[in-house]
Amino acid sequence: MTVDPDMERNVRRTVGIAAMRRIRRIVDAENELEAQKARWARRIALALLAAVAFALAWFAFR
Repeated sequence: MTVDPDMERNVRRTVGIAAMRRIRRIVDAENELEAQKARWARRIALALLAAVAFALAWFAFR
């Protein structure tokens, strides 16, 4: 049984494209997760800053 070189090349190309798309989806999901982590870190930092400012104001005007 002989394999047509053009057919084999087309199959490899299709499989390669599918793999690249799958990797792209994985990378996009990871980037989205990192963006979510950054947003939470920013929110927590702002909350801590507000708590420290409130505590300092409370001590200053007590």
